[in-house]
Amino acid sequence: MKKVMILFGKSSWRQSVPFANKDYQYSYEHFYSLCRKNGVQMYRASYQWYDYKNHFFKYAWIYTGEGGGWKRVKNIRPDLIYDKTKARMEVYYKKSLIAERYPFTNDLRFTQLIDDKFITSNFFPEWSKESFIVRKNQELQKILPQIKTPLAVIKPISESGGKGIRIVSKKAAKKVALDDEHIVQEFIDSSGGVPGIGGGTHDFRLVLINERLVYAYIREPRSGALLANLAQGGSLKIVPNKRVPASVSPIIQRAGKVFRSFAPRIYTIDIMFDRSGRPWVVELNSMPGLYFTPEEKPSMIRMYRSLLQVFKNKLGPI
Repeated sequence: MKKVMILFGKSSWRQSVPFANKDYQYSYEHFYSLCRKNGVQMYRASYQWYDYKNHFFKYAWIYTGEGGGWKRVKNIRPDLIYDKTKARMEVYYKKSLIAERYPFTNDLRFTQLIDDKFITSNFFPEWSKESFIVRKNQELQKILPQIKTPLAVIKPISESGGKGIRIVSKKAAKKVALDDEHIVQEFIDSSGGVPGIGGGTHDFRLVLINERLVYAYIREPRSGALLANLAQGGSLKIVPNKRVPASVSPIIQRAGKVFRSFAPRIYTIDIMFDRSGRPWVVELNSMPGLYFTPEEKPSMIRMYRSLLQVFKNKLGPI
């Protein structure tokens, strides 16, 4: 049976179970069971558990099926690694050492490329607000006169989940403390919702494998907030593919051309529609979530089967 390792960030091997959240655990158990039925044994490990001298994973978790639960295993040499780590320079370096021995999906160069919000904004100039790099507040003050909206968006170059993003008035921006690279952009008023679908303030996520749209969903912020990320308390609503606005098709096509050197590629494009219905690319993400609620099961099955097919294509005959 072929072995695929899902690689995560920092984690303690002393935990009694791999998941603190039962809902996340359910989703992964479903995915691991599907893979095992199709000749692929899934593993879960932190990059910290890799033996960089002897080139294997000292520890990992596997799911043994209903009634068996999660089991600890040791000394694993996977056939393929599916990368789910956070964007950190230290982690990129560690992963590059692992990649000397084991193939990755996504390609590490692709991951590092699209995790950089400044770079990706320049790949989609027709659909991106201009980005300015700032490293300290003095630089931010010089940029603010070029921001034409009352609010400015200040966000880390390589973060996910809405972490570190600040949406502030230009006056309040004078007090924002910066100690690392951030980008500054104009605010997009998305309160008009998604064309043909409705809603209010949002972002609209497209989940793609190569040029194929697997599924899409709207995220909306909690009451009184502007950030729609689930980690920030936002809500999620699946949108049937046939209802996805046609205006995003050129964006998907452009992404296919820009990233055609990398295959397979599993990623997302986050979009906001302004009050006129025009789409704007907000950011890209190289690691779509594998968690789904029971109401989203049809999309879950579609995503899991698509991901399993990517693994099988990379692994060869099983």
